[in-house]
Amino acid sequence: MYFKSLTRGTRALVLFLLAAALLLPWSARGQSTAGSGKPPGALVRMDMHTAVGVELDEIPAGPQREAAAAWALSQDKNFWVKRAKEQVNLTYYRLVFRQFFYTAPPARGDLPLPPHAAWRFEFPDEPRRVQIGTHDYVAIPYHFQTYIVTDPASPGASEPALSAVGGTWDEPFDLPADPELVMERTGYACLDEFGFPPNSVFEESVYYFYDQTCQVETQATSACHVTQFPTESCTQALTNHVGMLQPNLHFTRVAYDPEIAADFRQGQFTNNSGPDLAAIEEALVDENRVYYRFFTPDSCDIKYGTISQPGWRRLWTFSANTRNDGTKPVHIGDLTNPNNPWLLSNVFEFGNCDQEWDFNYYINFAYITATGVKRAFCIEDTNRYHNDESTPLAGTYQTCNFQGISSGWGDEYQFGISGQWVDITNVDTTQSHDLTYTLNPQEFLCEGQTLDSNNNPVDPTDLSALVFDPTSLTDAHGNPISRIRCNFSSSYAANNVGHVSVSQGPGSFVNNPCDRGQVGPLRDCGFTPPSKTYSCPAGSKVKLSCKTGGSKQVLRVCEVSQMLGVGIPCTYLNSASNTIIDGDSETVTFSCPAVRDATAAGPGGYSLSNAPLVPSGPAEPVACTQN
Repeated sequence: MYFKSLTRGTRALVLFLLAAALLLPWSARGQSTAGSGKPPGALVRMDMHTAVGVELDEIPAGPQREAAAAWALSQDKNFWVKRAKEQVNLTYYRLVFRQFFYTAPPARGDLPLPPHAAWRFEFPDEPRRVQIGTHDYVAIPYHFQTYIVTDPASPGASEPALSAVGGTWDEPFDLPADPELVMERTGYACLDEFGFPPNSVFEESVYYFYDQTCQVETQATSACHVTQFPTESCTQALTNHVGMLQPNLHFTRVAYDPEIAADFRQGQFTNNSGPDLAAIEEALVDENRVYYRFFTPDSCDIKYGTISQPGWRRLWTFSANTRNDGTKPVHIGDLTNPNNPWLLSNVFEFGNCDQEWDFNYYINFAYITATGVKRAFCIEDTNRYHNDESTPLAGTYQTCNFQGISSGWGDEYQFGISGQWVDITNVDTTQSHDLTYTLNPQEFLCEGQTLDSNNNPVDPTDLSALVFDPTSLTDAHGNPISRIRCNFSSSYAANNVGHVSVSQGPGSFVNNPCDRGQVGPLRDCGFTPPSKTYSCPAGSKVKLSCKTGGSKQVLRVCEVSQMLGVGIPCTYLNSASNTIIDGDSETVTFSCPAVRDATAAGPGGYSLSNAPLVPSGPAEPVACTQN
């Protein structure tokens, strides 16, 4: 699923550091709570000196751009910390699956980031107006620092240069100077969907897929792209459309210090005799959005039942991430082995539509009357959630052919990927209700002690000793499904449910407030919901004359749905037109979008929505007449 080879485009331009000389070594030490019974371990310090900013290019030069710059210059430290975190998040994919980026000797493994709670930031200077490459910015330098806490053998196994105390390693990164609007500005150029179904990534989930090594590819040569095949490499797109920074993430193996380990240790084990799956509610709270998607009759989602009918559907998508807080792994093993008992139990089946091994009955979803069932297309180690002395740096299960979840690691089903939603097309979402997901609802994964034929505990990795008992359930082909024999821990289900109270007015996330500092006409927030639909022959040229009451507004032209009878709140990349309208009349020209869910071929239509050019500006209607 994640096999990569490291290829880098031409490294270009500048690393902007306004006050690099002032960045001093920094150490975060709180009150130590370490107990003397903690096992010895290893510490690796991580440092990155770089900058983060707000790109201003898309705002026309003049009073509006100066106002946006003044707004960015006035932001407090919390704003810049959040933006720096977004930028550091973009190193996630490369570090977790690092072993697949380095294929030449010596062998290298993962160097995953610790959890966010262990991140520290220092800002040695104030934000300033600067150029990054050819791009206009308000930016600020920062120093990111944290410590990896792990076992003594892991640092050297992941990176030979870190085998001994004092060893160092520099991991190079190509990062956007502004981590917001990466997809809006560069499309799919930096997005690695290899191994995922098409359309798995959307504008809000970029960091899960960000891969600086993505090149210009065709379908036959693809190692990154699935949904679209951009004409620029990631580094070219960053240089041309965002502004690229090239910092090194510096790793230093330091002597093990119990006080430092106590300050940066994360995670708590809840089962000492087996695995214990836990819902990560933080991800659910931060990563849930409403959007519209169009499904063709031959869509995999129709086949798998994650959507009840083709056409436009309104979906609440959310991340349902899982952490293993037990001291034993969830072990599935090699699914290419026809004698694997997990395969013979029919819990797993090969999806001819997605070409992956799918696990049934993994998670249940619910929002009011809307429900869903997650078919896990891979159960893998995708994030090291524990930062402690007993959790190794390298994930054991990182392909769809060899599945499981290691102790202290977790599996992420990020919002936006196929089936990671509840269908709310016919659900009133204007009042707050719980959005929930429940892990392992049918107990097909053992959260306790796996048992042999004599009901004695057995190592879950000893597949020859496992026993699977028949159930009344069947797979999609009518084959009976068996359940692993397990002595579940008494409290295994206590952490299996994640929930958050949410509501959504008309439209989608495009109509929500801009709360992360997104600015300019490309942003996908702060737009009015489409209030009216207009007809036109599909593919015909449409010309509108539009004006405002005086302020600059962004007018966005989107598709319509005949089946739902509404305009679709579209993102910038999916719009038919996205035009800045000044107070005077502006001409807007576009090709009439086809009504894709029309009952007959030929009709087209469009809807209009608008937003102030910058979020802090006044919102006012845009009046348009068709010429």
